[in-house]
Amino acid sequence: MATEIAPESTLESASALAQFDAELEGQQMEGHWRGAVGLPTEPRGRIQPYIWKWDLVYRQLLRAGELVPLDGREGRRTLRLLNPGRGFTTHTIHMSVQLVKPGEIAEAHRHTLAALRFVVQGSGAYTSVEGERFPLHAGDLILTPQWTWHDHGNESAEPIVWLDGLDSPLVSALDAGFFEPYPEATQPVTRPEGWTLEQSGLLRPARHGGTATCPTAFYPWEIVSQQLERRAASDAGSPYDGVVLEYANPFTGGPTLPTIGCWLQLLRPGEQTRRHRHTSSGIFYVVRGSGCTVVQDTRLNWSRGDVFVVPNWSWHSHENRSGSEDAVLFSMNDIPIYDAFGLYREQPED
Repeated sequence: MATEIAPESTLESASALAQFDAELEGQQMEGHWRGAVGLPTEPRGRIQPYIWKWDLVYRQLLRAGELVPLDGREGRRTLRLLNPGRGFTTHTIHMSVQLVKPGEIAEAHRHTLAALRFVVQGSGAYTSVEGERFPLHAGDLILTPQWTWHDHGNESAEPIVWLDGLDSPLVSALDAGFFEPYPEATQPVTRPEGWTLEQSGLLRPARHGGTATCPTAFYPWEIVSQQLERRAASDAGSPYDGVVLEYANPFTGGPTLPTIGCWLQLLRPGEQTRRHRHTSSGIFYVVRGSGCTVVQDTRLNWSRGDVFVVPNWSWHSHENRSGSEDAVLFSMNDIPIYDAFGLYREQPED
């Protein structure tokens, strides 16, 4: 069979285009015709469903307490929870577990990262934020918003452990992360204890939205747990999430932080939710109970203290395996980011 020969004009055109492409490359430009790929029909994420079992996390945290001193203005003794598909816990939120032993001080600093602390063990330690000291007990949530001075101390006789949630993946992607140490190890206390709590309401039913700048807020478990129980007694809850409360920022009416939303979810005995998916991702901590979350085809069996990730746009459902006890989940999500840019989407299973 004879080989077809391309017309000379076609060869000249291809040669001219190749020369043009090379010229553009040398000028730090590229034509969209080179390897152009269309948008996918649905979100594609790199984070994976994953679970960190508390027994292992806590054992390694205690080892860190033996090996790692707490010193320096940036000093924190934390274990970072790294998703196997990403260098952070999710693509927008990073979670660590922090240990402060009796008599220790985590020195004062501030940074452009927004952060929050959810206490999982201990009582008698404190976090100071912008001149106010907040005593901490298990279940309490304290915010350290962007560019607020904060330090921690443990004046009790037992270790205190909390979860750190930060928007560091987002801030890193924006090249906006920076830090400043306080001139002293601790900041002076300039406001009376309870000042923030006296001026704030706390919770509302879960909703999406809000982008207001966020001042410090504090949510004691003693009050929050009562709110959750009252809501569970009067509300059937969501078929996809169970009974849900969102930690609303009491001063702005917006989400917990401009970049991180926080929820409490209660699953009644034997409750199994329907599947849905959304463009936001979530990191869950098991406050009490045991159960299973199925993410796509992955089963994450959880019990008290475990931490697990539900990636964005992943079909998922929750199940409380107990026939007699409630299960309660604390979670951090990136809904505020998606809402702010009009990117939040949710799809229930038919």
